[in-house]
Amino acid sequence: MRKRKNMRKVLVTDAQHRAALAIIRSLGRKKFKITAGSELKSAMGFYSKYCTEKVVYPNPKRDPLSFLKKLLKLVKTKDFDCILPSHTYTMLLLCKYRDIFSGYTEIPPPSYDIFYNAYDKARLLKIAIKNGINCPETYFFNDLDEILSAISRYPVVVKASKRHGVGIAICKTKSELKEKYSEMVYRYGDCIVQEYIPNGGEWGVYTLFDYNSKPVALTVQKRRRTLHHYGGASTFRETIRNERLVKIAFDLLKKLKWSGVAMVEFRIDARDGIPKLMEINPRFWGSLQLSISSGVDFPYLLYRLTTDKKITPNLYFREGVQCRWLAGDIVGFFHSSEKLNFIKDFLKLRTKYDVLSLSDPKPFIISVIRPIKGSGDEEPREDDPTINIKELMK
Repeated sequence: MRKRKNMRKVLVTDAQHRAALAIIRSLGRKKFKITAGSELKSAMGFYSKYCTEKVVYPNPKRDPLSFLKKLLKLVKTKDFDCILPSHTYTMLLLCKYRDIFSGYTEIPPPSYDIFYNAYDKARLLKIAIKNGINCPETYFFNDLDEILSAISRYPVVVKASKRHGVGIAICKTKSELKEKYSEMVYRYGDCIVQEYIPNGGEWGVYTLFDYNSKPVALTVQKRRRTLHHYGGASTFRETIRNERLVKIAFDLLKKLKWSGVAMVEFRIDARDGIPKLMEINPRFWGSLQLSISSGVDFPYLLYRLTTDKKITPNLYFREGVQCRWLAGDIVGFFHSSEKLNFIKDFLKLRTKYDVLSLSDPKPFIISVIRPIKGSGDEEPREDDPTINIKELMK
């Protein structure tokens, strides 16, 4: 274990994302010295009053070698306690090349192999199905003709196997599947095809597991609204208890031998009321601020786990806390078919906000003036890059 300093210093990457802003604010309120990093000069996290230093680094999707070189140079000179990433691909790189940072700083768990089992949807679903967890019927064939011959009912959904936060393709006919599957594979690489699950409610189990794969923190959120009618990123959600989903999520994460933060996503099948596993987000989630507002400070808890290696479990969270991603909710309004009900609900004032903050207003202003389009997962990249370590250490 590295020697702890008097001044707690953390590098928060991916400062353009809402989750990174929540981390910066959470730890900043506890008097941490926060260095925020991003490939974008206009990252909203740079403008938080809790950001003490900002670093623009090479785009990790386009140039992972230069990105890792920049971070390695930083940690050699700045003496950070740990690096806290909030984007899936950044987490992938840090997990895979964890050893190069050893002796300079700490990288949060899990190990690379365990991370990859959640990162790759095909691997994850195979593990879940093997362990009796309900999932959408999934076609794992790599050959489109085999997929087409196996499907007897439409609509179906095409999803990128190793991307998180990108659009999905809903296909209502065989010809539509042929066209959209080829497009998705061209854009995102390996894809899976699943039956479409009619939306009877979308839930997430948000948790932190210790190094012994035991849960130490928890919130459960129900999505009230999403960016699109078919789902996608949540724009308005609420904390609600659901012991059934917690048990399923915990059982799955234990099977994965998980450690670190994770969000396990479910959709309730409107046909039979059975929750179906959608995916695991193996990093901090976009609605992180709601978890913090409900009394569970995941950024600080992950910091403690990463630096101290052990924390005391506490699975309590406040129910009925609501939180809104204001920009996303406004965009969602234009996609909504029930605009009157949307407006009535939107005008309710007892809610928290992901980005908007009267005490820290600049990130919201920047997010409006210079909005970030997409999640960054739409960019071309290698899904599992191999980097020459000798070149990296130069």
